[in-house]
Order: sequence, then C-alpha cells, then structure tokens
Amino acid sequence: MTREGQLEWEARWALPAAIGAFVAGAMLLVSGLLFIPEDRKGIEPNPDILLSIDEQSGAYLTSAALAAVASIILIGVFLYLFRASIAREAAMPSWFVYLVIAAPVFYAIATVLGALDALDIADEFAGGTPIRGDAGEDRARDLGGSSGLLVGLSIAGTVGLAFLFVMLPLRARRVGLLTPFMGILGVVAGALIVFRSQLPGLATVLQAFWLGALGALLLGRWPGGRGPAWASGRAEPWPTAAQRRGIRPMPGEEQEPTLDPTPPEPEAVPQRPKSRKRRRKR
Repeated sequence: MTREGQLEWEARWALPAAIGAFVAGAMLLVSGLLFIPEDRKGIEPNPDILLSIDEQSGAYLTSAALAAVASIILIGVFLYLFRASIAREAAMPSWFVYLVIAAPVFYAIATVLGALDALDIADEFAGGTPIRGDAGEDRARDLGGSSGLLVGLSIAGTVGLAFLFVMLPLRARRVGLLTPFMGILGVVAGALIVFRSQLPGLATVLQAFWLGALGALLLGRWPGGRGPAWASGRAEPWPTAAQRRGIRPMPGEEQEPTLDPTPPEPEAVPQRPKSRKRRRKR
C-alpha cells in the first residue's frame, strides 16, 4: 500500500478505533467497580472471596463478561495501532499480528470460563462447613483448582495481553505515534495485568485511562494535537514542549548548512588617505 493509501485508511478508521478504545476502557472500569469482595472479620482471604462471589454472583459474572467483551474490542484497537506502526517501519515481526488477535480471544475465553468455575466452587463452599479459621482456608484451597486447559488459556491470554500493552505502545512511541508519557503508561498498565489479583483496582484504572487517552489522541483531541508522524506517514519523533512553543524548530525543520563549492572573493582593502600634515623642515 502506498503512503497516501495508508493515510487514507488511517483517517477512515480513526473514529471506529477511537470509539473502540473509549468503550473498552469504560467496560474495564465498570467491570472493576461491579464486584468488590466484602471484608469479613474472622474469615481468611480465600474463604472471604468465595463467600463474596456466592453472595454477589450476578455482579461477579457481569464483571467477568464486561472484561471479556472489552478484550475482544481491543483486537480492533490494537490492530489499528499495529498497522499504523508497521507503516512507519516500526521494528515488529509480521507474526505479531496473530498475537494481536489470539491473546485477547484467549483472555476473554479464560475470563468467562474461570468465572463460571469460580461460581460453582463458591456455591459449594458456601453450602458446607467449616468456613472460618484455618479449617475454612484449607477447605477453600481444596475446593479450588481449575483444569489444565483453563489454566493454560488463562496464562496465555494474560501474558499475551500484557505483552501487547507493553510492546505496542513502545513501538508506536519510537515512530512518533504516541507521546513518551503514553508509551510508559502503556508499559505500566501491561505489567499490572499480570498482577491484577494483587492490585485489581489500580490495574483497571490505569488500563481504562490509557485507552481513553489513546481514543482522544486518535481523534486529535490530545493536548498539543497529534504528532507529525500521523500526518506524514513516516517515523518522526514526537515534538517536545520546547518545540511546540516555538523555542526550538520542529522535527524535520532544522536547516542544514549548504556548502558553496566556489570560494568567496577576498574583500577589497580600503586605501589609506594621504596624510595632509606638512613635512617638517630640516
């Protein structure tokens, strides 16, 4: 595809990609707020979570469904960013496109199946005894555990999605499609996907914020506008604050000194006027 054709494609699909980023971010944010485990006194963490899942089964399943749908929507968003980066000669292998599609699908399947499995375990745990103390913790641990296929899907989806959040923003930043801030934030958001169980609220908020910022940038609503790489179709560094204020020239505007092969002519030396002083008499 020619550069003009690529720019036309990006202009045509910028709005759908931005809407997808906004919708996916909103779904992730709502998903994180729907299910909040209750802190019960005298009950260990694992039994506490199982009891919360059993009591809030509808909210828990809805939360998982929203996260799964959001990950599917991310396929279109990531494909748009991947194609725009590749067109500007970003260093990404061609097989990366298969990861863009497969990782969100694996994550969505593992999220829904894992939620259904957790609902069954929570119902069985809540209907029996013991619940409190170390005995309850041991019983919750014995009831837990998923099939090998589900564990494999979960690991592949989680690691793959985290890898996308890390690598795509980094490559897009290097060719000037994202700001340095968005590149770093994408790396942090991707790393937190792996540690979602330890920091669920922070991970969800950062991912939603990054997706919202990406949508604003695709629509040209980012503070300072979009980088010159979006208009030129070439890899160009994102302008710094000094360049945007006009203190320094924008990327590509630096004028190189021209070398003139002909040597300059020597300047004429002005003649000294004759002295008007009379010569001294001997």
